[in-house]
Amino acid sequence: MLRILMPRNFILFFIVLFFANPDNTSAQLTPIGSWQTHFSYNSVKTVERIDQTIYAGGTHLYAYSITQNEFTTYSKVNGLHDINITLLRYNPATKYMVIAYENSNIDLYYDGVFINMSDIKNLNITGSKRINEITFIDQLIYLSTDFGVVVINPNKKEIKETYTLQSGAQILQVKDLTLYNDSLFVATSGGMFAAKADNPVLQNFANWQLIYPKGLQFVFSKDNELFASTKDSIFRFVGSQAQLFYTTTSQIQRIKQGTHQFYVCESDKDIRKVSVFNTSLGLVDSIKQINPMDIVEYDNEYVWIADLWEGLTRMRMLTEKQLIVPNSIFDNTVYNMSFYNDDLYVAAGAEQSWIYTYSASGFSRYRNGTWNSFNRYRGTAAMDSIIDILDVAVDPVTGHVFAASFGSGLLELDLEKNEAIVHKNTNYIQAALGNPGANLVVSFKFDKDQNLWMTNFGAPEQLVVKKRDGSWQKFGFNYTTSQRTASQIEIDNANQKWMVAPRGIGVYVLNDNNTLDNKNDDQTKKLTMGTGLGNLPNNEVYCIAKDKNGKLWVGTSDGIAIFNCPESVFAPGGCDAELKIVKYDLNAGLLFQREAVKTIAVDGANNKWIGTNNGVWLISDDAEKIIHHFNKDNSPLPNNEITKIAVHPKTGEVFIATNSGLVSYRGEATEGAETNKELSIFPNPVPSNYQGVVAFKGLVENADVRITDVAGQLVYRTKANGGQATWDGKTYLGKKPSTGVYYVFVTNSDGSEAKSGKFIYNE
Repeated sequence: MLRILMPRNFILFFIVLFFANPDNTSAQLTPIGSWQTHFSYNSVKTVERIDQTIYAGGTHLYAYSITQNEFTTYSKVNGLHDINITLLRYNPATKYMVIAYENSNIDLYYDGVFINMSDIKNLNITGSKRINEITFIDQLIYLSTDFGVVVINPNKKEIKETYTLQSGAQILQVKDLTLYNDSLFVATSGGMFAAKADNPVLQNFANWQLIYPKGLQFVFSKDNELFASTKDSIFRFVGSQAQLFYTTTSQIQRIKQGTHQFYVCESDKDIRKVSVFNTSLGLVDSIKQINPMDIVEYDNEYVWIADLWEGLTRMRMLTEKQLIVPNSIFDNTVYNMSFYNDDLYVAAGAEQSWIYTYSASGFSRYRNGTWNSFNRYRGTAAMDSIIDILDVAVDPVTGHVFAASFGSGLLELDLEKNEAIVHKNTNYIQAALGNPGANLVVSFKFDKDQNLWMTNFGAPEQLVVKKRDGSWQKFGFNYTTSQRTASQIEIDNANQKWMVAPRGIGVYVLNDNNTLDNKNDDQTKKLTMGTGLGNLPNNEVYCIAKDKNGKLWVGTSDGIAIFNCPESVFAPGGCDAELKIVKYDLNAGLLFQREAVKTIAVDGANNKWIGTNNGVWLISDDAEKIIHHFNKDNSPLPNNEITKIAVHPKTGEVFIATNSGLVSYRGEATEGAETNKELSIFPNPVPSNYQGVVAFKGLVENADVRITDVAGQLVYRTKANGGQATWDGKTYLGKKPSTGVYYVFVTNSDGSEAKSGKFIYNE
């Protein structure tokens, strides 16, 4: 057997070090390469019950165990195959729950397992394939869709047959279906049709009879009577005669039956309620102060409601309301992210083509695995009139939180005291030219002297600084009113301020010569396309990121520009961007050419995380190699449209915001530490049959890492990726070592920063 031995003096040194410094590496973190979801569950569109568990579906899915008082969230990480759930329906006879998605994809949920049936989603037809309702008859699943009735055999996991109903040459949308007596009745956009359920050729439209000629939304049978509804009226049918039974000035969203009652969910912009009817078909009560999309009955005492605004709602005796929602981020919309210490701050505001959207979702903070949200709905001071929070920064001295509002100015919050100051319409936070009511603050950045810089979109001076001493200053760029745009700000190693100028302007740069109150020595510059002008690939700029070497990476609508010499941008020769040519696979071209690069983040190893409309790339520090490419088809990403990426400097966790919510990926690289004293090993102990990597965290940058057995035999040697190293659990010979205690020895290049640890490995 090949034995690789470490030098004797090296071993003796670390044996002494090990016993002089007892191991304190107990931190067990999320495994490298794993994903987590951070979705909002404050909006629910559909609800279903399986025994003692209630399932709530919206953009994503969660379950609440009534007996255990526990939540379980589901996503593509643990079984789901899609997002945007429109219907949940369960058949106790087969124990299958059907999960229908907005894009017509389907999951069958059975005994904790999700089985995907993408036949309808992949069906190549023109027109809508939306699934409107789900009905169970015996062992079969009947889907009412916009192109007909689809019958599924869940035991065989196959489509049994499809019925298409027509009016002339037009395919009718099937909204709902029920079995009444011995016939199938379907509510369609062209009226109600019926056919004998045992007819073997229901695929032939000639076997269907038109019962009622007007378009309907729902149909159901109760107590040997047949009912159907339009968007605002319910009818009892006697033969082919429709007798008006109930009408509402609102819109009927769903009709569901209970044991002794049935429920009508109604919602529009003015009226939102559930109307409750008894066995005699009398209107006995209504549930208000909700926005109901769906409802399921639990027993005579409780009903559960899918509330579009507040999430899963439990009603006791139709009057006592309780929200049953897991701890989560407030909104699936994420505009920006920032870190302070170990806390992640997420700005939930928005802008569309640099026009405000009136979002009142505020911002959320993620601390120790728990989300807290700050907005008008959570009682945060001064946020009743605050809209579109686009960025958040925390003052490292006072701990005050600054929130940038695209419309309401600058908000300064003391979260401990729940006190706030709003800065707007001042000499420094100014309204946009031509729009006196719009105080448009977009982005923050603290400089090395802890001065807070911010961009003031459309104002006479677009760049503002709140100095450490509490005084203010502002800086303008002498261009036309239409060019006074301003968004993300970055500060280079020469303390120059770089500012994205959206709407096709390019990039602005300010050199204040480190004299904030002396305007006479300031220099400003606009960078655009063209040699000598900045050499951007496109003037539509989305983001700027500074890497560990001080280079600035600029994301545009047509790829990436790299400023290798940003400190020299005002020198006589200037500093044009490099448009790097790379070769990925067999194709060579400019870096991310023809991709809209929306966000760039730098990890602890100086690798770049690139977010586009086609997913996420991780590329090497020199951009020569693609390390990962994630999209919604090969990863738990809910959507390919990436809005923001942020990397936790200590843990290496990469937070990725999409148009459908926030996820995170445990990356391989972290920021290098100043010393190795915070060495941690995870998992420890390493469980048997573990398929992931063992990670060594809290290291100095690019540290040397050696793993040995108790006899001093070298098992593996590697170098840290930034401040973290990984081991795939195999020796140099590609074999798994035997069960036992193993030692890890870490040092920097000159040996001045040494640390040791130990872990248990189970084969």
